[in-house]
Amino acid sequence: MVRGTDASIRLLKAVEQGMDNYRILEEWGPGTFGDACLVEELKGNTQYVIKKVECMDEREANLAAGEAAPLLRLRHPNICAYREFFVTWDNKISALFFCLATDYCAHGDVAAMVRRNRQRVQNTEEKVIQVLLGQSINALIYIHQQNLLHRNLKPSNIFLKDESTFLIGDLLPERLLSDEMRIEKRLGDEWRLWAAPEAMTLTYSEKSDVWSLGCVLLEVMSCSLYTGEMVASLLREIRAEPLCVGKLVPTLQAIGGYPAGLCQLLPLMLQIEPEKRCTAIELVGVPYVKQCLALIGSTLSGQKKTLPSGAIAELEEAGVEKTLEFMQRHSDFEDAQTAAISHLSAYARHPDGLGHIEEIIALVVQAMRLHCSSLDILLDGSKLLQDLLTQALEHGYEGESFTSNDLVVTLVAAARSFPHNMSLLSVIYRVIIILCTNEAATEMLGKAGFLEGVAKIMGRVLQSREMCVSCCRLLWSIGTAEGSPQRVWLELAAPRILPLLSGYMGDPPVVEVACGALWIMCLKGCVAESDTV
Repeated sequence: MVRGTDASIRLLKAVEQGMDNYRILEEWGPGTFGDACLVEELKGNTQYVIKKVECMDEREANLAAGEAAPLLRLRHPNICAYREFFVTWDNKISALFFCLATDYCAHGDVAAMVRRNRQRVQNTEEKVIQVLLGQSINALIYIHQQNLLHRNLKPSNIFLKDESTFLIGDLLPERLLSDEMRIEKRLGDEWRLWAAPEAMTLTYSEKSDVWSLGCVLLEVMSCSLYTGEMVASLLREIRAEPLCVGKLVPTLQAIGGYPAGLCQLLPLMLQIEPEKRCTAIELVGVPYVKQCLALIGSTLSGQKKTLPSGAIAELEEAGVEKTLEFMQRHSDFEDAQTAAISHLSAYARHPDGLGHIEEIIALVVQAMRLHCSSLDILLDGSKLLQDLLTQALEHGYEGESFTSNDLVVTLVAAARSFPHNMSLLSVIYRVIIILCTNEAATEMLGKAGFLEGVAKIMGRVLQSREMCVSCCRLLWSIGTAEGSPQRVWLELAAPRILPLLSGYMGDPPVVEVACGALWIMCLKGCVAESDTV
């Protein structure tokens, strides 16, 4: 059995111990992906929902388990959290099941809310839509920052924790959503209603989730105007006809009574071509979405929460433990996180800092993730991470920090948030250089698309000496990392090295690191003859 708090992820193969920890309260029968049931934990009496997905064989179950591990680490106020997963063998039907235990939301889901409003022929209140939209966008941005996708967002997968809190749920391992035959068997026509056009060929991106959220938004806005069958027909038309969604806007404004700002979100989210469709983070720049985010108190709205005067003063005499407690208590406050990171920087090379390195890194990463629009937090946080990891490396410490997916994803997101800030990029690159001493971290960076970005950025940073040095050192680290898929990234970067060298021929330190990068590229056979011309 695997829990989100476990230090290491392990899979219990073909055992029934997992279900033995629960008392089944209700059997809900077949769902989109398999059976589901409401259970109660025997020890704590907490209620959960367990979803059972049939696997073709043990190999598929193991692959699904590996992909599910990041889902266990998702912690966000608008995501229905997974508590554990396990594999069980059903003797009655001789089948292997991958099981996921998730929080139970007793207040239903958005699909049920829509049905109630449709039966009463009444509009969904605009404030309810604003809360739903703000919390869903907030959650999607967080999911995407973790380098994950939902792939199956629809009204029945957005739950109500209470009257004013929506939770996105039913995130599944990619393995269970990547086979066309099983998609047809498990999802059928209903899935097609909410899935983006490109998803029909099992091609997914962050924008695929935005399309699905746009479909949910249309469903919620049309309760008094259309039946369920009519909405289904509309969604099919929108997927086939680019101009269809634009024609809906006047109707939703005039008859539905919704403001123009809300109605005009639909064409932004329901563009057939992904290139023309907004990402979740791009929606944050839309004024109406900013209002929704401000309503729910999200820092993404640009309206910062600040601590009462004098509250930060408690850090003056605080040690590491008290500072970490302060960060946890005030995670939503940008000024609190900025002050705490600054205070912790004094401990980066202190024994107390190394003794709490895992906790410090986890909370700094959390601050950088929650306040991703704050350049100060991203820059100061990255500097602190660099100092801590350098200290760890010098003392031969290789804990979970070096293979933390959260750390890698957060650094990649920070670099993408401020792609033209050379000071931030240079620090992030120095942190990445340290991480590249670990094979697993290098592999994660490759999967996150960061290493490909290094090659691209070299073409536009020649005027920044600091960035040129950082890029060359990073290429050296990539090239010397054992077992990493370095050749691909080195080949992309190779054509950039000679222009860099010619631009800094009078600067020996730059020439030295550039020659080192060029040497490792040649050693790996990544420099083509055309690159040297």
